[in-house]
Order: sequence, then structure tokens, then C-alpha cells
Amino acid sequence: MSYSSHYLVQPISAKKSSSNDKASSTSTEASASNSNTSIAFNALELKNQTYRWQNTSKAINPTLHLIANTDYLIKIKNPTDTKHELIIGSNGTELAKSSEIKPGKSGKFTFNANSTGTLEYHCEYHPDTMKGIIEISSQ
Repeated sequence: MSYSSHYLVQPISAKKSSSNDKASSTSTEASASNSNTSIAFNALELKNQTYRWQNTSKAINPTLHLIANTDYLIKIKNPTDTKHELIIGSNGTELAKSSEIKPGKSGKFTFNANSTGTLEYHCEYHPDTMKGIIEISSQ
């Protein structure tokens, strides 16, 4: 399935689950653990109900550097008072997403892209402020 002449993505199986467990502290930099890598995000509320994604290094809406043909476990904690849902897409096409994560809850899903290129991520409910770039390379 081709989304542009320069980027080819196989259908992605996003395994959704939610949990009350706290996501473990990991970096958005890919760190291998048994051929599976983890990315941890917290929903962050700023003044006037403005929301952002934050990684464990406190970076706001960080650019994610991923490797093609690698499974990533994306963990999300929501300590805010509103719901969030992380969506990964390309040119307006949804490729993978978390389930809705209610206030005080956590969720996770897996993501795998089979080719290099640039994608974007955002929150379903706060797309203008909770958004970032995903750069997928061959190494």
C-alpha cells in the first residue's frame, strides 16, 4: 500500500491495550531490549489547558528517531484531567494509534514501519499542540 511515491508502509498492526500500571522510564531514543524497543510519553498540561507530549528526558514534542523494520512499544501515561489518544500518520492517513487514554490512566501499543521516511504523530483531541515528527532510518 503506497502513501507516496517515496514512502511505502505495510499495514501496521497496532496492538492496543490500556493498563493502570505506570509506564517505566525509558528514553525516546531507541534502546534495544530483546529486539523490542520502548518509547515512553507523558501527557503534559501547561497553563490554560494547553497540552504537549513529553518524554522521560523532559523534551517537549520530541522528534522520534526510529529504525525501519523494528517493533516499538509505545507507552503513554496520562496524569492530566482530560483524555488523550496518540496517532501516527502520514499525509493525513492514520497508520497506527493508541486507544483513548483517560485521565490518570496509562496505555500502550506497538508500531512497526517497514521503510525509511518521515511520519508525524499527534493527539486526536489536541492535534495543534501535541504533535511531533518521526524520522525512520535504515540504521
